[in-house]
Amino acid sequence: MKDDKLNHALRCLFEQGRDPMFITNERGYLSHVNPAFLNLYGYEAEDVIGKPLSFLLQKPLHDVIFYKKILRQLLKQGSWVGEVNVVAESGEIITVWTQMIRADVGFSAIQVDLRERDKITRKMEGLSRLQSVATLAGGVAHEFNNILGGIQGHLYLFKRHLSEDQEKEHARLTRIDGLMRRATSLVQNLLSFSRQKPTAMREITLLPLLEETIDVAKKSMDKMIHIRLSVRDRGLIVFADGVILKQHVFELISNAERALLQQRKKMGYDYNSQEDHINIELGMTQDGKFAEIFVRDNGLGMQDATLRHCLDPFFTTEPVGEGTGLGLSSVAAYAQQLKGSLEVESVLGEYTSICLRLPLSSEMVGQEIKNGLVLLVDDDDDLRQSMEEILNCHGYDVMTANNGVEGLDLWRKHGKKLDAIIMDIIMPNMDGIEVAREIRKEDENIPICLTTGYSYQSIPSSLHVNLMRKPLDPSLLAEYLACNIP
Repeated sequence: MKDDKLNHALRCLFEQGRDPMFITNERGYLSHVNPAFLNLYGYEAEDVIGKPLSFLLQKPLHDVIFYKKILRQLLKQGSWVGEVNVVAESGEIITVWTQMIRADVGFSAIQVDLRERDKITRKMEGLSRLQSVATLAGGVAHEFNNILGGIQGHLYLFKRHLSEDQEKEHARLTRIDGLMRRATSLVQNLLSFSRQKPTAMREITLLPLLEETIDVAKKSMDKMIHIRLSVRDRGLIVFADGVILKQHVFELISNAERALLQQRKKMGYDYNSQEDHINIELGMTQDGKFAEIFVRDNGLGMQDATLRHCLDPFFTTEPVGEGTGLGLSSVAAYAQQLKGSLEVESVLGEYTSICLRLPLSSEMVGQEIKNGLVLLVDDDDDLRQSMEEILNCHGYDVMTANNGVEGLDLWRKHGKKLDAIIMDIIMPNMDGIEVAREIRKEDENIPICLTTGYSYQSIPSSLHVNLMRKPLDPSLLAEYLACNIP
């Protein structure tokens, strides 16, 4: 290659290369820097040209001995390779791999940003430590489970021999029983964290699970803390253990409650001066592959040091004896087990938001959930509305009627579009059995499920309909529809 072509190629590499490059004169003053150099460190060309290279390598990052060592090797061997810490214009310290070569008129160098490498290294080290802790936690939990089993058995036997008038002894046993429940909860968290607890994995519809968990939380938490649920996307289904997932969502809500109670205690305000609230949001990621459950409180938020370690196992800011440090870490471990994630965002003095992200069931990804059109007939407004929402969550479109006559009219107008009918038996004007008889005169195949709150209710076998007792089990109803709608 001719010299002019080589010079042109080298200039293009210098100007367009993605890695920082610079050239200094024989005294170590910068004479040329490429765009990648300026982009990495945030300087303008006029800020660095003519400056000594040492202004980037400021103390206390490197001392004079370090500079002399580099210079000695350059003069003796003609090159130097190593890692240096460079101060960017913003003040950020950037670790770069650097190769410097002695040239006729000074020195030339190429660098590589090592921040991504360091991030991966730290993550791998963290995962390794986490795996070791998880193994230890699992072993401790299994042994502790055996101990708890023995204590529980002896406690049961002891209770049997106490007479009813021994009130003090019964009170002590009640306290012991409470401590046993705390210990059992700790063991379950340890086993979940270490992934050694057997799970019953199945498809879970998230909205009913969230609603049920929130109802339970409301019964046990501070009455002046308001919980709000907002839903961006209904019918989201994940593959998980429903009991464990519910436990972890409850843990996130409990964490938010504790943050609000701590804020109230620290700030010293009364119930009426500020509204404490926990906002829970259910939605789907933009790519349609994950469900997101956000739990956000308007508490004091976290200090940076707390935020950095809040997912570490056994890390807690609670007083001794009140926190195990396994709440968030066990939720994060379970999310990771399901190939999801847990992310924490917090602004000191404003809020803390935790996002539990779980992969959607493979059957949902990339398709709209439409399982069929159901006619729902019931004269109880509240029950009809709640059942409609549950059916919507399972992907069904719903037509509703509040009595038998109206239900029969809707069937006559839309019978060919309907996939199934769910109908109460006891209704004014025309009961469910009478409506079913009319429908069966013209359609022998449409699935009909009659519901009743009376245990003695029976239906003629000639109608070929199903009977379900109230209160209706949503999962059982969903299973019925799934089996009967093609």
